[in-house]
Amino acid sequence: MAYMGQKKNPGTKSVPRGVDMDYRHDTELSFDEIAEVLKQVSPEVIEILENRFNILKVVSLMQPIGRRVLSTKVNLTERIIRKEASILKEQGLLEFSLEGMTITDAGSDAIEVLSAFFRKIRGIHELEEKLRKYLNIKRVIIAPNVNDDDVLTLDEVGRKAASYTKKLIDKNKIIGLTGGSTVYTVINQFKSSNRVNDNLMILPARGGLGRKSDYQANTIVEKLAEKLNCPYKLLYTPDWISNEAKETLLKESEIKEIVSMLGNLDILLFGIARADVMAKTRQLDEEEVIDIIEKDAVAEAFGYYFDRNGEIVHEITTIGIELEQLNHVKELIAVAGGVDKAEAIAAVCKINRNLVLVTDEEVAKKILKDI
Repeated sequence: MAYMGQKKNPGTKSVPRGVDMDYRHDTELSFDEIAEVLKQVSPEVIEILENRFNILKVVSLMQPIGRRVLSTKVNLTERIIRKEASILKEQGLLEFSLEGMTITDAGSDAIEVLSAFFRKIRGIHELEEKLRKYLNIKRVIIAPNVNDDDVLTLDEVGRKAASYTKKLIDKNKIIGLTGGSTVYTVINQFKSSNRVNDNLMILPARGGLGRKSDYQANTIVEKLAEKLNCPYKLLYTPDWISNEAKETLLKESEIKEIVSMLGNLDILLFGIARADVMAKTRQLDEEEVIDIIEKDAVAEAFGYYFDRNGEIVHEITTIGIELEQLNHVKELIAVAGGVDKAEAIAAVCKINRNLVLVTDEEVAKKILKDI
């Protein structure tokens, strides 16, 4: 390998452009420079590193997990899993028990570093910036696909969203959550805290949703408050009510208090749904479903149905945060994954430029492909 300013031997590859090796002895190399050198000198190291990274990542998402299940999730034989997991255990990154493998704190730290490394190699940062500019929003955070597994990839989206939200919590006081399976996945990625956080307040941003109680806003709020060891309030109203019922419920002091607090949210974490899927989930009457279809609605959020241009084409009567209140939320975080939601995600991102979107790699590529 030739140094800067020296002639190279025929067929010899250069070090990454702009890297002065003499100068670099006493300075830090970037991820790009390290990755490029590893690819040139020992490409098999990248493959080994990626296999071990995938093992750590899947264990962290599914722990405790046995070798057989792990083998199917990372597409490696049980023999290789046994060998690689033993090495990771020796390094203090994994722990073994009768229930299966679990990640250690050191393993979690290693995942964060390796995640940044492979994001650089796969060009995720460039993809994030390209999508951010196209959507014209505050920020885009992309979770790389996990072994072509939709469930694990959605878990990774949840982990990214949880990681971003955790960094904001100390600086903010009131957090709002909508319901839905994606927001539920995000909250699952939070770890329990022993510290009492009396300065925080968790609120449901809307009433109940759907038949599965696990995914209702109240349930998710209670779960996060338990993990963060902080106070919370619950909103005991149906997701879909009549105008008359809404007027009556808003006179109740407790409901009135929560609705008032929703106007002062510091953080709002919400999911995005496809219009057709949400219409079925809510079991809207046939007339409303036809109206939604005829108006080309593609997305739903907060009880509003949006077309491709982000325009409201239909809305249901509900108690919770109103669309105009989003302009006053300091940190507006939309979380959605799955390529089938790409059109819905792009539409909802048009309603507010202060939005932070957390999604997956395939969604990003699909949106940009459809430009």
